[in-house]
Amino acid sequence: MPSDSNSRPPSPIKKDPRTQKEHSIQQRIWKLWLVIFAAGLAAAFTTSMAQANEAIDKQESRAVIEAQLEAFKQGDSAKAFSYATPNIQTMFGDAETFMQMVRKGYDVVLMPVTVRFVKFQTDGANALHAVQMIDRQKTLWNVYYVLQKRPDGSWKISSCETEKAETDLI
Repeated sequence: MPSDSNSRPPSPIKKDPRTQKEHSIQQRIWKLWLVIFAAGLAAAFTTSMAQANEAIDKQESRAVIEAQLEAFKQGDSAKAFSYATPNIQTMFGDAETFMQMVRKGYDVVLMPVTVRFVKFQTDGANALHAVQMIDRQKTLWNVYYVLQKRPDGSWKISSCETEKAETDLI
């Protein structure tokens, strides 16, 4: 004979309203904790990615400056000119005109004795490198390079400013 217990719905368990309220509060606390934990993970990941991108930008943009300095050292005006932004290239027209400008006003970048990268900043689209250079006369210079990130992801030099350092070499 079939059992009546299989045909009847289970009787509802009566819960104390205080127990239900405590359970609801615990669920909310756990959900809040999970949201805070997830937000923390997302923030850490975003910060980590930004730092990784900044490190890559620093390395890649510095390599462009170093490559241009090497091209100057080798006397390869076409290669040195290739590291300039399209705006700079348009302004000077050709590598020889560009090199005349560099020879007249930027002797320290043509043949630096010492090059030391001291500061870097970027917003992802532009980068600033502060570089100290010593020229052949043993004069210390502060050189500021601004680079632009091109649509293809490469970095190009958009400006270079030099100033004689206020301190002398020891």
